[in-house]
Amino acid sequence: LSTTPTVFQQGAYAPNPQWRWMSSGGMDAVGDIAIGYSVSSPFLFPAIRVAGRTPADPAGTLEAETTVVDGAAPQLGSYRWGDYSAMSIDPADDCTFWYTTEYIARRKDGPNWNTRIASFKYPGCVAP
Repeated sequence: LSTTPTVFQQGAYAPNPQWRWMSSGGMDAVGDIAIGYSVSSPFLFPAIRVAGRTPADPAGTLEAETTVVDGAAPQLGSYRWGDYSAMSIDPADDCTFWYTTEYIARRKDGPNWNTRIASFKYPGCVAP
């Protein structure tokens, strides 16, 4: 039994010309993986999305992303972003993903982000 971690699979997720950053990931009890992140482009206000895969999906791929919340304004200035992004698995069932990060809810001067918390579960995950 090796105690040295090894890379099982890896890749970049960029299904369209938008920027994705400040990602966090997790895996549930049956091996479903979810990644949450901020997304933006010159034509898209900073928003929150998630993507994931089940063990049955081809290695190195993610299913289509889902929007958690659309942003409503641009980030103004050079304020910090994404310090509190986290994907966690609920210890009560080892199946529910909880994701939190920042988005822009309205235009204003100064730091203008808000925090959103989302939860979701893959239908194939059954608590052990």
